[in-house]
Amino acid sequence: MNNLCKITENFNIQDCYKGEFSSLSSLICFDEPLSPRTTFKVGGKARFFASPKNTEQMILLFRFCEENSIPYFILGGGSNLVISDSGIDALVISTENLDEISLASGKSVSIRCGCGVTIKKLTEFCIDSALGGLESFAGLPGTCGGAAYMNARCFNVSFSEKIQTVSYIDENFEERVYQMKESDWDYKKSPFQTMIAEKKCLAITQVQLSAEKSDSESVRSESEKYVMFREEKGHFKFPSAGSVFKNNHDFGKPSGQLVDECGLRSLSVGGAQVAPWHGNFIINTGKATASDIKKLVQMVQDRVREKTGFSLECEIIFTDK
Repeated sequence: MNNLCKITENFNIQDCYKGEFSSLSSLICFDEPLSPRTTFKVGGKARFFASPKNTEQMILLFRFCEENSIPYFILGGGSNLVISDSGIDALVISTENLDEISLASGKSVSIRCGCGVTIKKLTEFCIDSALGGLESFAGLPGTCGGAAYMNARCFNVSFSEKIQTVSYIDENFEERVYQMKESDWDYKKSPFQTMIAEKKCLAITQVQLSAEKSDSESVRSESEKYVMFREEKGHFKFPSAGSVFKNNHDFGKPSGQLVDECGLRSLSVGGAQVAPWHGNFIINTGKATASDIKKLVQMVQDRVREKTGFSLECEIIFTDK
């Protein structure tokens, strides 16, 4: 979800706060640390950083970027992301304040989520509202916008199975509504990955999800069960991005099993390590750098390819590509 290029060294953003963009001077800050905003806890700073409070502010930021040839990067929950050690030389637009959540009106039961609504907040809303159907995502780090973009999959349920509509900002800086079309989606793939790459979509702003009436205790119990599964699999022992490689049915077995069978558990580069308990996790043991993680990912891919002939596809996004 980015539009990265190089900013000239002598660029002064203060010169750009003119006319309709004058209000942005109080919204945009400088040299914002990004590592605390990711689950891997690595990476440098954002040259410029903003957290819009509504869609109108986000659109204004996009127009500001285009007017002044400023690259931008959309940051959600930072749960599937490795930010470069040198940071991001762009305007990083955080979705953290776009986190309104409510019941949507209509015949069916559905939940309207701002792109910055965390899965934790969605789970709590479902418990409080006695709404079921989304429990398998409980404990997943990240946001609803990110889950839609990546088409997150948890316990054999894809996020797309729950999506009714997705609102987004198009290339003309207008907010549009995408109506769910199942054929547009696939395993950990969404149409927004292509749309954003082709700059037909600048950012997801809202996701509407289907749910079903239940009772709060049942939803709570079921949600806690999935959180416990994640804890038992070691998701929260160390900073990580969860599963590193996508599963591929052509392999005949999960990617983590391939890594295990190649004897790569506990393999490390610097402070990055293949988790001793799970071949598809790479963890930050305390002092990992983004470079460590990238080198380790490439090393695992190379060794699995050499021993099995299979090419593991990484699902983590690296900002230094």
